[in-house]
Amino acid sequence: MLFRKVAPFTIRHIKRPDLNTDDRLAVKVLEQASREFQVAPPVTLHLPDPLLMAGIWGLMRESFVIHSSGRMVREGVAAAVSKLNECPYCVDVHASMHLSAGGKCSALNDDLFTGSTPSAMAYQWASETLNPDSEVISEPKILPADRPQIFATAICFHFINRMVNIFLDAAPMPMPAANSAFMRSFSRASLRFFGRRMVQLDGSPGVFIIDTSEMALPPEFSWSVSDPNVAGSLARFTYAAEEAGRESLHEDVRALVTGHLREWHGEQPELGRSWVEALVEPLDARLRPSARLALLAARASWQIDDRLIQDFRALVDDDRTLVQVTGWAAFAAVKRIAGWL
Repeated sequence: MLFRKVAPFTIRHIKRPDLNTDDRLAVKVLEQASREFQVAPPVTLHLPDPLLMAGIWGLMRESFVIHSSGRMVREGVAAAVSKLNECPYCVDVHASMHLSAGGKCSALNDDLFTGSTPSAMAYQWASETLNPDSEVISEPKILPADRPQIFATAICFHFINRMVNIFLDAAPMPMPAANSAFMRSFSRASLRFFGRRMVQLDGSPGVFIIDTSEMALPPEFSWSVSDPNVAGSLARFTYAAEEAGRESLHEDVRALVTGHLREWHGEQPELGRSWVEALVEPLDARLRPSARLALLAARASWQIDDRLIQDFRALVDDDRTLVQVTGWAAFAAVKRIAGWL
């Protein structure tokens, strides 16, 4: 109830999602998420494109939600990845949920995740997922049987963080002075309280909402093949994200973004946006707003501001297209990350 009634007020740049939608695919996602997790804004912000929402929910379900016995470890992974991506909303949520799942310390403090416990090893690994040259990445100290879910959890949140940075406020709860120390502490306490129920929920693996044969698992996700359910969710997520890109972005923009990402090795972009302007300059002027948006969604989602959104909407004033452009770009980035795991 909290996430369904209150949390949607944190959504920005698009209309608050209509949770009473009659779109059949969206209804299936909302019903399954309500039973097994929560109807939460990081999922429902994708509702303008129900296929994309089904894709990311399916990945979150199979990687993060299913098998509640390992949830504490995966909450730590989600928090570590969220710190890398400078996503305060997700850090607050998953630090609190880590405690709700049985953790004895906050995932906000790296110094508390030392040692060789499964939780510590997974957290240390997740903290290096933007550093492909790290020995922690090349030789992960995570049990092979656990790797598909843990790796896919990291990929899921590299995507979610980018979308949350763009479309949600920094605090999970809309309340006065949400950035003050007291109110942030209150918000985290509330999340821990409601999180106790969420981390105990579970479901049967492999119950997919997207039913299609038009999908294949990209080689970047080959580490998932030992778990057919995780692999199936990644294939469906790929299908949904690629469909979003084909519908919303000119092929020249997609080629620009994927070409740029091939040269990316996890490093932070330089300060400012001169690097973006240099990349988009050869494009037709009408393609540049979507290219700027896509490049920043992939590399520096926290830099996307009202002006950038306004420039995009001056050409395409449509929530569905806005979500599709950013969703495809976020997917392109996480596909690149997946290739070095």
